Amino acid sequence: MASPALSQASTVFETDAPQIRDDQKTRRRAALQHAKQATTSQDILLFLIAYRILNALSIRTFFQPDEYFQSLEPAWEMAFGANSGAWITWEWKNQLRSAIHPTLFAGVYWLSAELSTLLRLAPHDHAELLLAAPKVTQAVIAALGDYYTWKMGERMYGGRSNEAWAAYPCPGIVFGRRPNLLPAMDLSAHTLPLLQPCSVPLGPLREE
Repeated sequence: MASPALSQASTVFETDAPQIRDDQKTRRRAALQHAKQATTSQDILLFLIAYRILNALSIRTFFQPDEYFQSLEPAWEMAFGANSGAWITWEWKNQLRSAIHPTLFAGVYWLSAELSTLLRLAPHDHAELLLAAPKVTQAVIAALGDYYTWKMGERMYGGRSNEAWAAYPCPGIVFGRRPNLLPAMDLSAHTLPLLQPCSVPLGPLREE
């Protein structure tokens, strides 16, 4: 005959079993949803990188001269020397700008030149590599800006919302540049109360 303690433990287990099974199902569903969301986010990031690289390599125009004179021209001089033929404007000659941004592209130029030497590329291919390398670098930066702006929109308006995708056109203007990438990444993880959607109803406009 079973002891009272064993019988009581068996009764408690039978009572808690449905709740335990429900908790296990809830955890499995949450893990599956998290994995699905992670896969979706990864796919979106890869798509944005591919789109930005394709866009950067296919466009033959430019937005403004600062794309060259505040980044690529100083970077070319940093990578290949003062006699390399770079067009340096007066603010760089007077050391009025920070060299952090062009230093990134100077490293890209230097690595591209080293890779070209290692692979013994022909002069034409060497030139094409030097043209494409900074474009691809900036495309990745822009894609990350796109991605984290979308993540910020999801955090503000909820996953898979139309409002989150409505924020996508903004990166080209706001977060598409390197100095604005870190704020976009930070805001995607720590949304400030100021950025929360406004829920105050607006009354009708009064006629004067």
